[in-house]
Amino acid sequence: MAFRKILRILTNRYVIATIVFLVVIIFFDQFNISQQIALHRERKAQEVEIQHLLTGIAQYKDSLRMVTEDPEAMERIAREKYFMKRDNEVVYKIMNKE
Repeated sequence: MAFRKILRILTNRYVIATIVFLVVIIFFDQFNISQQIALHRERKAQEVEIQHLLTGIAQYKDSLRMVTEDPEAMERIAREKYFMKRDNEVVYKIMNKE
């Protein structure tokens, strides 16, 4: 008796139309489930990249502020990164084997 009742409900044309509609929307639509999952993963990856870039920007701003405000820091960076020297100095670069 219960099987016939379930069968009668499932063979109702409105139930069939609803099931067909849901299958089309979930699997065959332009914005189906697999595409939504891929877009969600891509958005999460981009949010992580944005946070990484914002951290880098903050570090560069701090470095820029330090260099523009402190002449000793400017001289230290010029000597370390760009191998600049004063007129009466000689700079030797020591290379490691690694």
